[in-house]
Amino acid sequence: MGIFNPDLWFYRITEKIVDILLLSVFWLACSLPVVTLGPATAALYHTVVRCLRGNQRNSWGVFFQTFRANLKVGVLTTLVVIPVAVALVFIQGVLYQGTAVSQAGGVIYYAFLVFSLLPIGIGCYLFPVLSRFTFQVSGLLVNCCKLAIANLPWTVLIGLIFYAAVVICSVLYVLIFVMPVIVAWLHSLILERIFKPYIDAQRAGEENGETE
Repeated sequence: MGIFNPDLWFYRITEKIVDILLLSVFWLACSLPVVTLGPATAALYHTVVRCLRGNQRNSWGVFFQTFRANLKVGVLTTLVVIPVAVALVFIQGVLYQGTAVSQAGGVIYYAFLVFSLLPIGIGCYLFPVLSRFTFQVSGLLVNCCKLAIANLPWTVLIGLIFYAAVVICSVLYVLIFVMPVIVAWLHSLILERIFKPYIDAQRAGEENGETE
């Protein structure tokens, strides 16, 4: 097939670049109703793992299939997450105003920023876990909290990556068209290591069930 072989490195790299842009746009479009932010994030994470980090093609199909599969639980979980996120942003705004009043206010503000990395990190587990495992809302929340606390240093790093991405995009708006995929990719480097024992156990259970 020569230069028109779709498996050539040039075409594979071009395909990855196009996927990065389109998947970010898909995520933005599917997140616009806000309540669908969860299933859109689950779909983005799953597609990044399977198609960008893996060798599976048809990234558009994988994205929308995962989005539909996780729509109900994802929306309900998003409805739980949104009030928490709003509360964190509100408290941050109030404490930031206190930095202009006194030095103690500045200390409290930065202490809050450090503390907030934990709930942010827990939130970053939710939809990747949903994309890889089957849970109802309560089970998803409980198990993600357990995972986050059991892997606390990684949880803080995951939260820091997310926070840094938000700050960067607030300065360079154009990066919103690539940043969702970049964040999902970086998170997957950590989360897939955490998920591996559970995925292996799940596969072993499925194989045992098939052989019985």
